[in-house]
Amino acid sequence: MRKQSMIQKGMSVLCVCALAAGLCSCGTEEKSEEEKILRVVTDGSLHDQAEAAATFTEGTNSEVEVEIQQLPEKKEERENEIQKLRTEIMAGKGPDVYLLDGNQENGEEFLPLLENPYQTMQSGALASLDEFMEKDSYWEDNTYHEAILKEGQYDGRQYIIPMSVMYYVLPRTEDMEEMTGDTLGEWVEQVANSEDVRLKKYFITLMSQGARWIQPAADYESGEVLFDQKKWCEFADKFIRFGKAAQEELALVEEHYFFENGRAADKNEKVDLQIVPDIDGRKMASIMSYAAVGMSSDLKQEAYDYLMLFLNDQTKQYNKEHPDIRLPEFYGYLSHIGNVPVQESAFEVWMGYPDDEVLQETINTFRELDGTYFLTSAERTLFTEASDICSEAIYSDYDWTQALPKAADSAWNTYKMMVSE
Repeated sequence: MRKQSMIQKGMSVLCVCALAAGLCSCGTEEKSEEEKILRVVTDGSLHDQAEAAATFTEGTNSEVEVEIQQLPEKKEERENEIQKLRTEIMAGKGPDVYLLDGNQENGEEFLPLLENPYQTMQSGALASLDEFMEKDSYWEDNTYHEAILKEGQYDGRQYIIPMSVMYYVLPRTEDMEEMTGDTLGEWVEQVANSEDVRLKKYFITLMSQGARWIQPAADYESGEVLFDQKKWCEFADKFIRFGKAAQEELALVEEHYFFENGRAADKNEKVDLQIVPDIDGRKMASIMSYAAVGMSSDLKQEAYDYLMLFLNDQTKQYNKEHPDIRLPEFYGYLSHIGNVPVQESAFEVWMGYPDDEVLQETINTFRELDGTYFLTSAERTLFTEASDICSEAIYSDYDWTQALPKAADSAWNTYKMMVSE
């Protein structure tokens, strides 16, 4: 029988201390051949799915026992636990599987275990997955978006597998005009001159998307900062002026309109979807959950097999072949709060079996993605600062001309520090 979640049962401190004591007194003591304990570290938002995958793994492989370690959600407890784990990882030890939330863009501060996944890939803490992927038939015939997979690579090797993403789309009904420009600035200019207040209602929400206005913002392999302060400030200024001019019109419309994450809110609503581009015209998605295997793991194959359950059809096939032994089943995606799958084959289930026309429209939009990026402290800070500046400038007499360059310079310096580390 699988062990209970360590964090949930309050055993994390004892386990970590015991492990640390073992490391000090015994060096690199190997696990016995009979004992195969797969240690999975995950965030609370993914815990139930991690547990379900553990149940399937143990139900089909009697030699493997899965131990789920859920990171605490309370700030102080989380900080303490993450510090212990980071120390453990730096010492050449750590979990077999990382199954992590890419964290939210806005709202309450969220401390991720891997502060910067790019740097983690460079550090040697994660195992290369190439040897496992090369012999896995899944990768020979799949619908996984190649541009999304690429973001988990460093120096030509795969270290992280993204599991879900977020990108915004404009859902247009027949009586709404199509966005004709290629860049976000051209879109805002068109909407500013439009008589359709619904579009203005959509676009005013751009104030909360400041870190999406330029992506990718850094190249961690070359050590180059791609964030252009001048372009970012020019767009922000244009957006604020649009918002201030549209205030009176917006106040007259009680309905709220929001960009959607990858699909229309109504699964059967026949609308045209347009991906919101950035100010350079790129169509980018942020990575919202991802998986990796620890370099220190003695069970790398088992760890890889575990994380692939969320992508391949192994659970579906097993239940089909063993109708009398029902185990948890996955449908090709790891998601929470509606984040977008990374492969087309999962869209039908993810969308709740929509009309064929609606499904195809969504998949076609997904195919337009140019790339993805991990959220780091630079993005999270920029989301907050841009939102605060735009909101205050649009709805008051606040002078934003000094605040924008300051926020842009701060972001550039943060990116520069991160690519230089």
